[in-house]
Amino acid sequence: MNGFGFQKNCRFERDGMAYLVMRINPDKSIVAERISDGQVSCWASDELLKAFTEGTLTFLDPVSNGESGSHYQRPITDLNDDIRSELERRIAYVSAVREVAPSVHTLGTFTPIVNAVAQRIGDPRPPSFTTLYKWVSKVTLYGEFRALIPRYDRRGPRHSRQDPRIIELFEESVQSAFSQSPQATIGKVIDKVRTLVTQENALRPESCRYKIPSQATCYRMFALLDQYEQTVLREGKRIAMRKFKLAGAGAVSTRILERVEIDHTPLDLFLIDEETSLPLGRPTLTIVLDHNSRMPLGYHLGFNAPSTAAVLAALRHAILPKEKHKSTIGLEIHGDWPCYGIPESIVVDNGLEFHGKALEQVAFNLGIQIQFCPKKEPQFKGVVERYLKTINYSFVHMLPGTSYAKYYQRGDYDPQEHAVLTLREFRELFEKWIIDVYAKTIHRSLNTTPLEKWNSSAKSYTPRLPRSLGQLTAEMAMPCKRRLRHDGIMLLGLHYSHDDLAPILRRFGPGVPVTVTYDPNDLGTIRVFDPDSNEKSYFAYAKNFEYANGLTLDQHRLIRRELIRQGLSVNDSIALSLIKQEIRDKVQELSLSKKHSKRRYAARLRGAQKEATANKVSRPRHHKNSRQTVNISHFLGKPLSGQQERSPLPTFKMRKPRIV
Repeated sequence: MNGFGFQKNCRFERDGMAYLVMRINPDKSIVAERISDGQVSCWASDELLKAFTEGTLTFLDPVSNGESGSHYQRPITDLNDDIRSELERRIAYVSAVREVAPSVHTLGTFTPIVNAVAQRIGDPRPPSFTTLYKWVSKVTLYGEFRALIPRYDRRGPRHSRQDPRIIELFEESVQSAFSQSPQATIGKVIDKVRTLVTQENALRPESCRYKIPSQATCYRMFALLDQYEQTVLREGKRIAMRKFKLAGAGAVSTRILERVEIDHTPLDLFLIDEETSLPLGRPTLTIVLDHNSRMPLGYHLGFNAPSTAAVLAALRHAILPKEKHKSTIGLEIHGDWPCYGIPESIVVDNGLEFHGKALEQVAFNLGIQIQFCPKKEPQFKGVVERYLKTINYSFVHMLPGTSYAKYYQRGDYDPQEHAVLTLREFRELFEKWIIDVYAKTIHRSLNTTPLEKWNSSAKSYTPRLPRSLGQLTAEMAMPCKRRLRHDGIMLLGLHYSHDDLAPILRRFGPGVPVTVTYDPNDLGTIRVFDPDSNEKSYFAYAKNFEYANGLTLDQHRLIRRELIRQGLSVNDSIALSLIKQEIRDKVQELSLSKKHSKRRYAARLRGAQKEATANKVSRPRHHKNSRQTVNISHFLGKPLSGQQERSPLPTFKMRKPRIV
């Protein structure tokens, strides 16, 4: 019968100390000797039973020094059919002996029992007296039938039969072959080990020379290497550590907006141009995700590479409340997107776009802590990494024009021929999927939906907002240092000036350094901070305001390159008009190009131009000698990313590219 009990010679462990039961007193108290030093203790049986219930007392197998037995410990469901059949055979004989003759173990008592059991189970080769005696003794010693499980896995030597010197030479050959090339084969290793063994034998007497290992022997020795060691040889230690590292519990957040993760990804989808219907390429998505609720707070979508401007646009979208907009493709969004607020900390990787002064300034002004992931450890922000995979696999791969995650998954499917979605249409579909599908789907890590998790946490924690929209847009401007001279401030090749800057020039003289902030989506106006005050700031406007108003940084750089190439000046209004027209013609030409890179670049310029045109403002009038602190929301206020006014689009259907 399996189990243990408090009886003489029983061994148990309590509080890390092993004891041997010496006797049981008539009052049921137990006298035990501590095995380590022979100290004798006496406990009431109820006290020991309570300790067993609490888990502080454990029975030990009755072997010397309290060492555990070597019988099979794995679940018996892991046994194969042959071993299970042999176990049932042994149990049949041992059970019969313990039932008929539990205390008399002699040849005379065993023989009739063995014959009867062999005839009943149809065993052609019944065990001998010695074998059956060992089986019965094992069950009596360990107190369970598990001791009868055959240990065929323990047959054979426990060490390699190869000479230790041969093993050393083989390991040296492996290191040498894979240090020369990570794609080395076992054949290269075999050649090297044979060379090393031959060199070793040349220094030894003929009677003591080693046998050169065969090809099969080398393959067996290489197979004995750990998978970790093989991966280190083939792919390097860093990748091996990542593959074989056990994932821990990860970061823990107790409320919404406590930890927010930001990352980029190119979507596995080709989009088309609204005007030409030609494929533009794959857009880049910047996502801001709340760690606690797994709800996306905001995003930015465009054809630009990951940049600080994209991060700030996504962060701005995340902070501000979301409003429903009328769909241009007849797509109705039923749910709400209640996520908004200033995060307490943002977790980002070590991309250059996250190390700029602009993001650092925004974080400081809004009270956000920036946490950078360790280098080459994306699992540090694994929540947003996994969410980006969910977007591609659960949503993007179901749309026409998807490129899939791996190119070989496409087969004969051509994503460019099937691309029918524009950037505006995809943005509406994406928000529909976030609000009505993902937010209302049970998340396996949360055991609830992300929307319910957000709403439940929002009941006890109120999200923070900036003082005003103007403050937010002002704090997200790009900072830089410039000098104020008689002709104003030179920034990005443009001259800025205003009468409000005259007192600064008179007080500090020409060349005084000042702090300037500008919006990369509108170069018409900049903000200049008074060097003698921490509260005052003034606006300066481009001298060529008609050119710079609503002009984006990308457009301005393109125009400057063209002007420099032609040897013209930015202040020449006629030249600027001609260059602007050339740029528009160039964008149209790029839109019809057969190269994705050119069409993508045209889409980037056209998209920025449309946004800048929608944000264009007229230059405000000021008195000549006015000096005042101006609210900058009247010219820096931008619509939320993905929420501009949407012009009517054709019906959502398959469209063929139109070649002009």
